Amino acid sequence: MTIKIDRRIYNDSVISKAIYWLSGDFIIVRSILDDNTELLSITANNANIDEDAIKTKLMQTLNDFKLRQIVADETRDIKTILYAKAFAEDEDLNEEDIHD
Repeated sequence: MTIKIDRRIYNDSVISKAIYWLSGDFIIVRSILDDNTELLSITANNANIDEDAIKTKLMQTLNDFKLRQIVADETRDIKTILYAKAFAEDEDLNEEDIHD
């Protein structure tokens, strides 16, 4: 089975993580069709899995990694501040000091 993925929605990192996550159950071959579209050719290791189940599993995994990426992007500055404060000798460190 083949599925087209919109790379404007799911970037390369998200697609790569999803494919790796599913690699135990599926053989997935990636092909770039154009700047915005990627084609995934999917074969199940277990012949008893139907195409709807494969598509459902793939989309759930893509959406999971997309959400993880959004959360990581939105919390990056907070994590940086927490790390800096945790390892800083100066207790008066603030956000402006980190971004300078």
